[in-house]
Amino acid sequence: MGINGINNIKFRILTTLVLSFWTLFFLYLIFSCASTGYPQGGPKDEEPPVMLRSTPPINSLNFQGKEIVIYFDEIIQLKDVFQKLVVSPPMNKRPVVITRGKSMIITFEEELQANTTYTLDFADAITDNNEGNILENFRFSFSTGIDIDSLAISGYLFDAVDLSPVAGAFIMAYSNLSDTVFTTQVPVRLAKTAQNGSFSIQNLAEGEYRIYALEDANRNYFYDQPGERIAWHPEIITPIVEYREQIDSIAPDSVHINKYHVYLPDSLKLFIFQEDNAVQYLKDRKRQTRNKVDFIFNRSLKEPLQIEVIKPISDKEWFIYEKNIFNDSISLWLIDSTFIKSDTLLVSIGYFVKDSLDQYIIKKDTLNAYFFESGGGTTQKRGRKNEEESEHIEMLQPASLKRSLEILGNFDIIFPTPLSNYDLSMLNLYQQVDTNRVPINFSFVQDSIHLRRYLINYPWQPGEKYVFTADSMAFTDIYGLHTDAISHSFGVKTVDSYGIIYIAIENPDKNWLLQILNRQEIPVRQTYIPPNGKIGFQFLYPGDYFIRIVEDNNRNGEWDTGNLNEKIQPEHLYYYPETVNVRANWEIFIEWNPKEFDIYDFVERHRKKKK
Repeated sequence: MGINGINNIKFRILTTLVLSFWTLFFLYLIFSCASTGYPQGGPKDEEPPVMLRSTPPINSLNFQGKEIVIYFDEIIQLKDVFQKLVVSPPMNKRPVVITRGKSMIITFEEELQANTTYTLDFADAITDNNEGNILENFRFSFSTGIDIDSLAISGYLFDAVDLSPVAGAFIMAYSNLSDTVFTTQVPVRLAKTAQNGSFSIQNLAEGEYRIYALEDANRNYFYDQPGERIAWHPEIITPIVEYREQIDSIAPDSVHINKYHVYLPDSLKLFIFQEDNAVQYLKDRKRQTRNKVDFIFNRSLKEPLQIEVIKPISDKEWFIYEKNIFNDSISLWLIDSTFIKSDTLLVSIGYFVKDSLDQYIIKKDTLNAYFFESGGGTTQKRGRKNEEESEHIEMLQPASLKRSLEILGNFDIIFPTPLSNYDLSMLNLYQQVDTNRVPINFSFVQDSIHLRRYLINYPWQPGEKYVFTADSMAFTDIYGLHTDAISHSFGVKTVDSYGIIYIAIENPDKNWLLQILNRQEIPVRQTYIPPNGKIGFQFLYPGDYFIRIVEDNNRNGEWDTGNLNEKIQPEHLYYYPETVNVRANWEIFIEWNPKEFDIYDFVERHRKKKK
């Protein structure tokens, strides 16, 4: 090969390398420009804002200004500051709070009290601007005098009904120890409960205090609304500071003692409740059928409803009175045909309400119960009926009867209207033995509350089958309708369909009411604990249950709320720490000392997600 050939080869190689370089370069530019991704900016910011300084400084004395400016290390924003900011002591006009970049400006709209320590509690209202990191429990304090109060108390607020933590309620401290201060004055210091029910009242002066809790509906800082929930600590509280020592091992052969102080009390427990003082009123009245008028109240009636007819006038008995189980809904079954036919019914009703002196008086309302005929039906042609079409006779139809009965259950019959008569000789109960029906004796009684419900009482045997029969026309209602013949078979569940819980209570109190609660925390069984503390619950349906003790001080068989005027706390509750799973044909044995009940552990495991 000649020199020219070699040069040509070198030239081609060089050209190829240059073209490859520029090709790669242009591809890099193309893909770099086409990229839609964002540049990587380092690790995500997970730190909340940090206060750098303020004007005036935190915990300043002799403050006489109108404005406070607080500077942070990054741009901040405020979330729901109007609802979350708590100023203690409370002010008539809330301060105006705004942000400006990395600073927060607080402007006071009224004169500050002389020689007073103020606390601005922002809770979790302050976040950074980019990631929304929350500055938890930020407080700023200052004094208009020569001293700043520095004592504090803390604790938790629980719902007295089920021990759920209560958020957003005011905790109030009063230096005036009068019994009426909660309903007439604003507190000297206050705080607000967090999501977990915790609270901390800061900057208290030395002295004695009464502690109250309030869900303040009208935000006037004292209890004056019947619907507001309240709580109070039964003892007078004296805040103190206590110095403690903690051993810190620096090295195997050396020990260092750290000294620190603790503000006490730091574990107050308050239980919020609503007094039984809701004003009685009529919520609604209905007349959906001609023969029935309903009156619905907001709460149970103290006494039976007083009723007088105004129009139409009649000297005969014109209604049958029926109440529901809660005595807050009253039904009048009309039995006078004049009243039933009338589209209007003018009546006067009377019921007990409390006056301004907390005394019961009769309140009377005059009401017109209208009945409106519903329209929109189809028009039928007149003419002779089809010979195959039989005349329809309206019968009295009881509600659906049970096919399966709990061992401790009731076989009941519920009628759509009140009965005027029934014939016991037409009623029969049989036990099904193979193919034979064996007659058995039973009692047939009307329910003491629900007047249209009747019970067939008999000591049902587990696993057995029964047949109830009634002849035609055995039951007659107040409108003359009769029942058709009834023949109904049903069975009783077997013992192995249920589970049993045996409980041994350590050192029971005579007023302890033990309750078995279902998943909705409705009592399904309850009884007072005997002196030996041992008790068993048979025939429990499989499922999860709570076990609870009510300190039933008045022994009325139910939990009762508190009363401020009478200084009665709501009845105390103890919960067994675990849910109990009952299985069919199983026995469960539980030993329990309710005095060791750890409310914090119970709330953490069973109530944390509820609020």
